[in-house]
Amino acid sequence: MNAEKRIMSVIGQVDEKYIEEAAPEKKEGKKPVWLKWETMAACLAVVMVIVLCILPQFSKEPIITPPDNTDNITANDPNIGENIPPITSEIHISMSNIFINQFDGFADMEYSRYKLETDVETIWDKNDIISYYGTDLLPAYIPDGLSASEKNAHATVYISQDGIVVEDTIFLNYYHDYYEDGSPKLTENIAAAKGFSVTISKLGIMESCCYLLPESGIKTSDIDKTAVTFGYCSMPYGPYHSETHEPSGYYDMYVAQFKKDGVEYQIVTQQMEIEELVKVVTSIIRGDANIIITQ
Repeated sequence: MNAEKRIMSVIGQVDEKYIEEAAPEKKEGKKPVWLKWETMAACLAVVMVIVLCILPQFSKEPIITPPDNTDNITANDPNIGENIPPITSEIHISMSNIFINQFDGFADMEYSRYKLETDVETIWDKNDIISYYGTDLLPAYIPDGLSASEKNAHATVYISQDGIVVEDTIFLNYYHDYYEDGSPKLTENIAAAKGFSVTISKLGIMESCCYLLPESGIKTSDIDKTAVTFGYCSMPYGPYHSETHEPSGYYDMYVAQFKKDGVEYQIVTQQMEIEELVKVVTSIIRGDANIIITQ
C-alpha cells in the first residue's frame, strides 16, 4: 500500500466530530464565497494534521540491502518494530577464488634502515601507532583460542635526529599461550607455536617470502579489490632423530602479504587452517569480523 492510499485510509477513520468542529455552522440562505474557502481550509488543516502524524511511521521502515549486491555483502533482515536493530552485514568469501602459492622460507634484507649510532630508539604506545598509521591496526577477527600478546600495545621504532621516522615496523602476536618472557608457547603434541603474527610497515617490510615459482608465476587473490598473495609451506618440527636427522613431523604454515592505503602487511600462521587466515586478512581489509567462508 503506497503513501497516498495509507493517507486516504486514515482520513476515512477520522471521527466525524473532528470534521464537524472544523466545519462552520449551517446558516440559511446562500453561503458567501469566503465561507466556502474557509471550509476548504479547515478540511485541509485536518488532512495536514493526519499526514504529519503518520509520515514519521513511514520513515521508520528499514531499507534492506539486496543479497545479490556487487560487494558480496548480504544484509540480514531486521525485525520490524518500534526498536529496529541496526542492519548487520555478512562478508562472504569463496575459497575457490583464493590462490595458494608454495614458498620455502623467508629472506631478510641485507641492510638496516636505521643507524644505532645516530638514530633514536623510541617506544610508541597505541595512540602513537594510530597517529602515525592513521588507523587501528588490530585485526577485527581473532580465531577462537588465541589471545593478543601484552607486547601488542607498544612498538619499538627509530627516529632520526631531525625527527624523521626511519624504522616503523610494528609486530602483533596472537597465539594460544605465552611464556613468561612473552614469546609464543609451543604446543604439547607439536613443538611449534599455534597462532599468527602480523608485521606492518609504511616504509616496507624487511622480510620477504621465498616463493618456488618466479615472480611472474605467483598468483594473487582479490579480496575487496585488494590483491593478496597467499603462500603455503610444510614446516618440520623436532625433536629430530639422532641418526637420520628426520623431524618428528610437519605442520602447516601459511602466509599472506598485501598492501592497503599505503601500508604493507605480512601475516604468518602456524598450525592454523587457511580459512582462518583468510578471515583474519579480510577483517583487516574490511574492518569487520562478520565473515562467512564458502567453498
